[in-house]
Amino acid sequence: MSQIDRKSITFKQAEGLEPLPSQLNLKELSPVIKARFWGYIYSQIEADLSYGLVTGTMGKASRAFAIQSGMLIDDWDARVGPVTRAWKRYFSEEASYADTLEFMEWYARYMDDPEVDRFINAVLVHERAAYRFIDGSIVALASPEEGVTVLKAIDATAKAGLSGAKAHLLNASSNLTAGKYADSVRESIHAVEAVMFKKTGITGSFTGALKEYAKANPMHTAFSEALVKLYGYTSNEQGVRHSLFDKGDADVTEKDALFMFGVCAAFVTYLL
Repeated sequence: MSQIDRKSITFKQAEGLEPLPSQLNLKELSPVIKARFWGYIYSQIEADLSYGLVTGTMGKASRAFAIQSGMLIDDWDARVGPVTRAWKRYFSEEASYADTLEFMEWYARYMDDPEVDRFINAVLVHERAAYRFIDGSIVALASPEEGVTVLKAIDATAKAGLSGAKAHLLNASSNLTAGKYADSVRESIHAVEAVMFKKTGITGSFTGALKEYAKANPMHTAFSEALVKLYGYTSNEQGVRHSLFDKGDADVTEKDALFMFGVCAAFVTYLL
């Protein structure tokens, strides 16, 4: 199992104080994302500077944005200072996540350029934000309910005194933030194993433990079979349960890891 790159997660995540992966932290945007977006916008402004005036495409964009924001056209100032000040505030420390993302969404739609779309999404993906740029709109990668599900599971394991299961969930979260998706899936399923084995006293066989659990806690056959198949996925997908040192990591995507994290967290809560 590969180790988490300490530089890819925050101190709070390393200490287990920040339970949610960055992809589930809705209504948040890191200073790095704001800085990268503003760096890009500013470079485009610089490219269209002429004798201290913002001209060309960026000049037209500035003018259009001013009018759309309710500014009377004769109050609009094309000089680089006023233009940068008017736009920079959407990327400042005081700017909310909505301020920044709304501006970038507007900018992308105004420019109508696939390269701009790709840049915006590349930043969001690289920084593992909770949002993505899809078909001309910035949308949430997950729902608030998914974050609540994870927090409930972590709280449930803590109250039950299952420190091992809690640690697995926190590690799954940290691996998601670090971009180690196969490791995240591995930790997610280990959390389920830890709870199931503790509840039944059976170790080594998830299927056996599930059957034992079902004796005292009847569940629909289809539901039980679905859990076994989901567990089987982690064994069948090469490199998920056991790292493949000669072949690299398993073919697990961010979406796969987020799905498994949410499902396993929900199942942990169900078991407890």
